[in-house]
Amino acid sequence: MTYSHLEHANDLEPAAGHHHLIKHCPLHKEDAFDPPFYVVSRHEDVLSMLTDPAQWTNGDGPGVFFQEGGVLGSADDPDHRRQRKVLQDGFRPAAIASLAPRVDIIGRELWDKAFASDGEGDFVTLFAFPFPAIVIAEMLGIRPEDREQFGHWSDDIVNGLGGGDLSLVAIANEGIYGFVDALVAERQEILERGETPPDDLLSVLTVAYRNGDLQYGEVRRLSQQVLVAGHETTASLLSLMLYRLIQQPELGDLLRADPSLIPWAVEEFLRYDSPVQGLFRTNRDECVVHGEKIEADTKVQLLFAAANRDPEVWQDPDDIQLDRFGPGSKPHLAFGWGVHHCIGNVLARREGQLALRWMVETFEKVELIGPVQVNQPFILRGLTTLPIRWTLRSDIEAVGQG
Repeated sequence: MTYSHLEHANDLEPAAGHHHLIKHCPLHKEDAFDPPFYVVSRHEDVLSMLTDPAQWTNGDGPGVFFQEGGVLGSADDPDHRRQRKVLQDGFRPAAIASLAPRVDIIGRELWDKAFASDGEGDFVTLFAFPFPAIVIAEMLGIRPEDREQFGHWSDDIVNGLGGGDLSLVAIANEGIYGFVDALVAERQEILERGETPPDDLLSVLTVAYRNGDLQYGEVRRLSQQVLVAGHETTASLLSLMLYRLIQQPELGDLLRADPSLIPWAVEEFLRYDSPVQGLFRTNRDECVVHGEKIEADTKVQLLFAAANRDPEVWQDPDDIQLDRFGPGSKPHLAFGWGVHHCIGNVLARREGQLALRWMVETFEKVELIGPVQVNQPFILRGLTTLPIRWTLRSDIEAVGQG
């Protein structure tokens, strides 16, 4: 029987399919798209391609379709290096540390509003979706009243990466670009008056454009990419962490007993349920992988999620071990690796650690009360619904402290 990666990519538990790929077809060809693409699943192969950007390029886009004119994660050096240099100061650990109090406040306000008493509802709608969306929108400089619309546009763009309706992607991009144009124009006027613009990423991009470090089209596309990348994957991480705590309540007990495990637990959840299942690269030259010739300019999906479950690298890869990671441990590939290592990884980790701490400190009991739905773009993995009923702990006043 011919195996189809795409038939299983949106399974609630895709690991069985990943193990099949690792064991039986480490280079797998998918014919569902025209042209076909390949999938690599073993950790050794994924890491090798991530660390060879000269051969395995990003410039044709990280999704299944070929795209031109991309930025950052969809660009190659030297453009990628130039664009990343503009943004990187805003995402360094020191910058995120200075932003941490504001991130904490945003999260606490959402959390306290959603979980003020025992109740039931959809965790994705109540917290997992809005928390990272508000944080990244505020970092960019998007007004509060516009943030919900940006979240919907972000969903349409992500769906397009996995083969979704490209007309919706075009509409979403035009909507985002229209808002960005207006906000950049405001900052241009402020700068022309000799005044200081708002302390946000759109101001950073505007200054870079005025200084000649960015073209205007790059300002638009970088804003779009930061918004999408900073929202979708973190929302997936948060919902999947709670889903695992519901499945295995003993994990919450362990974290309550030893909260120092929380940062390392987030790393394990990232490995176990990689929000980015796998992005695409395009080979510059013809090559041979596992004995099969791959023609030049062929799309290949690097399956991060499978690499993070490769038994050649991870002992008992299908077990959640909260102490698997620690100082000096080998890293997972949930954020990619190499020159395109996710620029927002420090922020995502911070948001994940906050949310996980609040989960274990707030909830006495959490249970599912309806079906869990998985999102559809096969390059990502997250939950679109997580209907739960919760009971609060009696010592809830401890939430958020420390």
